[in-house]
Amino acid sequence: MSDPLEKELKALQNELTEYSGQLLEITRELLKERVTEFPVFIAHQTDVSLGEIIIDLKEYEVPYSISVSTVEEFVEAGLIQKEKLSAFREAFGNPVNNMCVFWVHGDNARYILFPFAGRNTDTDS
Repeated sequence: MSDPLEKELKALQNELTEYSGQLLEITRELLKERVTEFPVFIAHQTDVSLGEIIIDLKEYEVPYSISVSTVEEFVEAGLIQKEKLSAFREAFGNPVNNMCVFWVHGDNARYILFPFAGRNTDTDS
């Protein structure tokens, strides 16, 4: 990867791996309670107007705060177009195996699909 953001992405991946168990537990709870079929985690270093913060970078002394939101909130905010929702869901895969992270870094933002630590097949449950 020759992307100039490679170092930041690596820091994010390390943080997500460290908190993978906690994020999976939150995902399972959201699915069980039928809040959403597709939770979206937001990794950010500044305040964002979406979701609910679950890991504060200042409190935990980590590179990124992590908030949790839903695909429905992202559609409502216009960050995912309704006509592209089925393609998004297909790319996402099984939400118990993969987390979707909306990475906000400076003026840039991108979606990253990241497997929960130790979970890399759709047959895990």
